[in-house]
Amino acid sequence: MKKVLLALILVALVLIPVAAATEGTAQTDLAIGLNLGTSASISGQYRMDNFDIIANLGFGFLSDYLSVDGAANFKVAEFDIDKAHFNVTVGGGAYIGIPLSSGKGFGLAAIAPVGVVYNLENKDVPLDLYLRVVPGLWITPNIDFYYDAYIGAMWRFN
Repeated sequence: MKKVLLALILVALVLIPVAAATEGTAQTDLAIGLNLGTSASISGQYRMDNFDIIANLGFGFLSDYLSVDGAANFKVAEFDIDKAHFNVTVGGGAYIGIPLSSGKGFGLAAIAPVGVVYNLENKDVPLDLYLRVVPGLWITPNIDFYYDAYIGAMWRFN
């Protein structure tokens, strides 16, 4: 597990500065970051007009799966604490898990991520910080309750 986490951190440390070097010419709604919690993953987001596409590639500490998940993510509410502005998001998508231990089957789950997002308004450090809880339903190998939770940060390229 430590090797997987270290590899994810190293990949994020390489990707963020390389992609940031194109900031002067690229005007996109793309963000790349890192999640830590019941799983460790590299995350990505692409903003559309009315929703975001979010995706994660990582390792689930509770499930022992190498995982890929993706979801459409919608802003459903917003609130302020002092001068800090937060968005509440809800989404729907799928989780695919590849077992890393013998005797486990391929995993597939329907997921519904719920999150609270804080966007730093600093142009020099365009970070999104968030807390996300991901309930869902395992479809295979057995019908069961699925869950994941993590904190994360994404570097926004805009």
